[in-house]
Order: sequence, then structure tokens, then C-alpha cells
Amino acid sequence: MTLKNDPFTIEPEPMRNPFVGIPTFLMAPICFDLDQLDADIAVIGMPYDLGTSVNTGARFGPRGVREASSYNCYAHEGWYDPIRKETFLGEPWKIVDCGNVDVLHTEQKRSFQNCEAAVRKILSKKAIPFVIGGDHAITTPILRAFDCFHNLCVIHFDAHLDFSKNPHGIAEGPGSPMRRASEMAHIGKIMQIGIRGIGSSQLSDFQDAEAYGNIIITSREVRQKGVEWVAGRIPQAEYYYISFDIDRLDPSIAIGTGSPVPFGLLYEEASAIIEAIAQRGCIVGMDMVEISPPCDHQNMTSMYGAQLMLDTMSFLTKAREKAVR
Repeated sequence: MTLKNDPFTIEPEPMRNPFVGIPTFLMAPICFDLDQLDADIAVIGMPYDLGTSVNTGARFGPRGVREASSYNCYAHEGWYDPIRKETFLGEPWKIVDCGNVDVLHTEQKRSFQNCEAAVRKILSKKAIPFVIGGDHAITTPILRAFDCFHNLCVIHFDAHLDFSKNPHGIAEGPGSPMRRASEMAHIGKIMQIGIRGIGSSQLSDFQDAEAYGNIIITSREVRQKGVEWVAGRIPQAEYYYISFDIDRLDPSIAIGTGSPVPFGLLYEEASAIIEAIAQRGCIVGMDMVEISPPCDHQNMTSMYGAQLMLDTMSFLTKAREKAVR
């Protein structure tokens, strides 16, 4: 059953301030029972950060992003963008918040099984999963659940390549989700955007990624050649999955993450690339990972994460609206 997220009031209509009600994503309705899910987009949190190697705290990412998203409270009911001069979301699109996946510290296998099962259930209900992490290790169980799609193209936004093979025997850590994705039969092309600095992978990992066919674009290339050049390199595919590590953004605007790296990209660049993906094909899922509220300043990193999720929801639904006209 889906529950509306309106506060108690004796007014004819709620006054709709962001600091009242339960801070779900965009103050959207709640559906904790996935068997009863009836929505186009389902937001779910995966508060797991046991793989974090530097700054911890991404387990609080779902809470931080939801809280920050309340700045745009009720955007799920429709919002007007004065830049693009278009209205996004609203009827007939339904967005719900499904709460969090159950996680137990030290129990990676059981926690990941819960995550995979939740995403599978959401997909079985024909909804688009938007998963809030958590560290980047969670992308592996999420992508396993997408085997209902064939030749799925993964667009990976990150400072790091995340193509480690099996460091110290850890196969499913935050430094290896793209390597694990490349091993899944249902994953096709992988595009990696914003790579820079001393990362999670060695030279041999870069060579392996290139041998697989990954399209690797550094932050310098984005800055020098522009968003249109990046958009032109997006592989042609029917379906796209976006994995967004917030350290892809520059730490001057997004310091609240486990492994901040200088010379990242700006919000407007990231948003424009996501818009280009939505125009290229059908976005069928997204994760937003590595946001660590304890490391943040004034909730800015959570705000950018929430905004990029809202942008993605808006762009993909608008693209579908235009496709049926």
C-alpha cells in the first residue's frame, strides 16, 4: 500500500513546507511493501559502506540525500524549469520512496542478497529503480538484478576507474564494480566519465578495461572538449544504467565523500551529460553512491546528489513523453 506523505493539518490543503512530514525523497509517497508497489520510479536506499577505504559515513547517504531532496519538496508532482522552459514530472508519472534495504555490518553477502532481491522486485513491478548508497560496492548486486535486460549499457560517472580485479581477495568492493559488470553476460558497453588522479585501479586494470572496450573519458577531456563531445561518444544502446559516484564532482562543491579527488567536474556538466543520455536511449536505473554526510559541509554534497537524481528522473520521463507524441 502506498501512503501519502502529508502532515496533519486542519487546513483544506497542507501548507507543504519541507521541514514537515517524513523526509522521503522529494517528500514523495511511501511504499515499504514492494509486493504492493505501483509506481514508475522507485527510490530505495542501500546504507552499506563497509568497503569504504578512506572516509566512512556513506551508510548515512540515503538519509542525507532524502533530507537534501526536501528542498525540492513535492517536485514529484510537477516542477517548471526556467532554464529549459519545460515542466517535468507530475501526472501521469508516479514516484514513491520504498525506504531502505536491510543491512547488517560484517555481513556483506546477506546485505548484498537483500539489495539484489529488492532491485529485482522493483524491476518485476515495471518500475525504474533509483538506489541511494552506500559505497560503490553496492553497484555489483544492483547490476546483477538487471539481467532481465540484454546488452545493457552502463554509464559510470567517477573519479576512479573501479576496475580492480580482486585486491587482497576482495571481489566485490568499491574499487571493482565496473570489473564485475564487465563479467556479467547481460552488460554490453561501459562508458566511464570523469576519471582522474590516483585511483582504485592500476595500469593493468586500465589496459584490461580498454581491452574490454570501455570508453574512458577523463575530467580534462570533458573540460577541454566539452559536453557535446562527450555526448557524441555515448554508445548507441536501447537501455542505459547510470552509476554515479559523487566524487566525480569537484571537491570544491562536493567534499562529503569517501575519496575526494581534485579537478572534478561541475554540476552543470554532469547534468547536461545525463540529459544527453536520456535523449540517446532509455534510462532504466540509477545509483547515487559515496555520499558521506559526516564528511559534508552544509549538506552540499547531499544536495547535489539529490538534484542529479531529480534531473535524471525529469530527463528520462520527458524523453519518454516525447517518444510517444
